[in-house]
Amino acid sequence: MAPAPGREADRSGGRLGGLGRFLGFTIVAGMAFALLATVVVLPAWARLDQARADRDALAFQTAAYDRLVDYRTELIESVKTDPLQTERLLMEQRNYTRPGEAAYAIDDAPADPPVLDAIKAQLPAPRPASATLATLSRRVQRPATRRGLLLLSGLLLVLATVMFLPPGHRSAAGEE
Repeated sequence: MAPAPGREADRSGGRLGGLGRFLGFTIVAGMAFALLATVVVLPAWARLDQARADRDALAFQTAAYDRLVDYRTELIESVKTDPLQTERLLMEQRNYTRPGEAAYAIDDAPADPPVLDAIKAQLPAPRPASATLATLSRRVQRPATRRGLLLLSGLLLVLATVMFLPPGHRSAAGEE
């Protein structure tokens, strides 16, 4: 009976044949594990990114409120010691006017921005979560896509194992 094609090349290839099989197996198995990692790691990575974005947003809010507390504390201290500041506060909150002055109501006067908004404008904005990562994670989590990727990963791993088996193991597997 004639030898199987490529068997003679496998035997005579020596070290180079083994290196080629190893490289081929590594490439195909690497693709299989990359697909498996995509299915397993990508959703967790997206959740981590969202958690980091939420943490940054909370830190932003906390810093803004800390600065607001500092501002209000300074305002309270200045009202106690500065008569001009007390008068300004009365004018702002109680519509107080000095004797001999007339107050004119202007309907379309622009309102001062709230203090908290002004403070938030001074702080660096928090980093939002990656929309691309969230979209990819949602796509991978669909049952059909997840099942398909896991099946493809398993098939690639089986293909790598069978295709790049050493020559001695091939004959033993074929005779059984």
